[in-house]
Amino acid sequence: MLGLLGCASMAIGRPQSGAINAVQQPDGGAQSAHHQQIATIRMDRAARNSASKKPSVAELTEKQVTAATTVFYVGHKNSVLDAQMRKTGGSDDEKDPVNHKAESSVGSRCGFSWDDAAVKCGHECVGFCMQGMCYKDLPGCDHNFPSGQCFGVKQGVSDAWCVESSKSIDGPFGFVSDFYDKCICEELTIGVMTSIEEEHKPINASKMAPRSPELVAAAMEREKNFPGLPDCTWKPGKGCSNETQYECMEGAKAGECSEDNWYYKADQCSSSCVHTALLSPAPYYAVWRPGPRALPWTDLDILPHYATKEGSNVKDWVEHFHQPKQILMSTYCKSNQIEFVGVSLFSPAYEVKALRMLESCNKLGVCCKATEMPGDYLGPSAPEGSDEFRYRTIALKPVFLLDQLEKTKEPVVFLDVDLEFHKFPDLFLPGTWPEGPRDVALFNFWANETNITIRHTPNVGSAVAFFNQTYRSKKLLAAWAEAMQFSTNAKAPDDQVLDKLLKEGGWIKRCSLGWLPASYLRLMPAFYRGVDPVIDHDRGTKPGVAGHSSVKPLLPPVMWTEKVDPQELHAELEAAGRLPGGLASR
Repeated sequence: MLGLLGCASMAIGRPQSGAINAVQQPDGGAQSAHHQQIATIRMDRAARNSASKKPSVAELTEKQVTAATTVFYVGHKNSVLDAQMRKTGGSDDEKDPVNHKAESSVGSRCGFSWDDAAVKCGHECVGFCMQGMCYKDLPGCDHNFPSGQCFGVKQGVSDAWCVESSKSIDGPFGFVSDFYDKCICEELTIGVMTSIEEEHKPINASKMAPRSPELVAAAMEREKNFPGLPDCTWKPGKGCSNETQYECMEGAKAGECSEDNWYYKADQCSSSCVHTALLSPAPYYAVWRPGPRALPWTDLDILPHYATKEGSNVKDWVEHFHQPKQILMSTYCKSNQIEFVGVSLFSPAYEVKALRMLESCNKLGVCCKATEMPGDYLGPSAPEGSDEFRYRTIALKPVFLLDQLEKTKEPVVFLDVDLEFHKFPDLFLPGTWPEGPRDVALFNFWANETNITIRHTPNVGSAVAFFNQTYRSKKLLAAWAEAMQFSTNAKAPDDQVLDKLLKEGGWIKRCSLGWLPASYLRLMPAFYRGVDPVIDHDRGTKPGVAGHSSVKPLLPPVMWTEKVDPQELHAELEAAGRLPGGLASR
């Protein structure tokens, strides 16, 4: 049946956090204790595995498919994969008057740089600064509520205490280690001593070394051994610009720059790089704002539905996914130690890209599961390659995610099949988010904007989308699925429909949302230079090559509402110690 992966193979997926002792061998007593500790860990793990009987995603998948579906495990790099891939190439808002006034204020605060003072609600300049220097023309802030309104979410913790504590977080005289367990604030809590992101000075392309055979050979070697396009590390030649940044290194077009990625033109260019130094740096933000958290449910909360009760049964919509053409999985899906699954949906024309993505998953120990639908699964009126096929398949994304949450029994991350992993995505693991776990994590282009109105208006991309195994995430997916079936939304960009639900539909307050850093979706050209990628888009190709829909999203009317599930409500109240006579769980 399915073989379990050994400890040695699992070590490939994650870098070692410390050096292995290769110099001094432990003495007999220490070695015995070390072996005993390992034995204890193994016994504990075996007991936990036996008690939970957690099946792997691979085992679940093999039980769920029929004879009509082929399940295939993609092993490590296929020598012909890259060659196959390269042959398949083809083809002013109104400002909030309050915020505008605040931004134009002449207030001044102390800080270690302008960016440091701007992002923090530090001391006003009064003659001199005890720390840092005085900076002017800063965005406004409220010293009474530097993190916006704060709420106590544990029994016995008052809102007022949370507001006061938010003023001293990371300050010279105050620190509350469990603040985020007790309080939820509207804004990221930033103390006067909180570290900010370092801004790196960009390289001047005109001062780079001239092109040489040695530099070209080094770039070609990097292209063979690492994911993504290598950087061109020499001074750009004639014809290279911020719009023609791709240079061919080998082939008939060697030395030429193009606005199109040479990667998909193997007949003209067999090796290429990108002049990153010609691109504008990605936007700089002093801090990463990880996203808003939801307050605990109350017995007054209701959940809206955007389809009739008869049409709200998501189980009726997943019939499309019962008999896919095939399912491709990385070998790590055989492990029962994974904590999330990367899931993708693709058609036959994208199989080679799916294989490339799965290869990157194998290199980093990520369980990835790609489901291939037949090119004619929507019928003769919507064949593969048509706009109708593309729009209807994209509209099924939230339904597909609900189906995968049920089938894999794990949190899932939707991944476009043209993505590649460069590093292990730690933020998809439990316990890795600042302030607490998230129901949903998305890439939000406006998450770090200075203007608070814009910052609180999501503008998400759904190429990478994490959905946890939580009640809240599943309810958002169901609402998204319903909204995609409304009127013309089936042909509107799915991420823009999700924006509507989050902001205008109020779902931003019903889920704890995580805003992924730029490294989780490196995009050419705006979010490329200066971004150290965890996930990269299509070997540096600009997104939207196939074109984007111009249909505007609509917020559907609420057809009916339901109360929060009593068990879910009880669990949250119990965790917060808000049940009659209850204490908060530790």
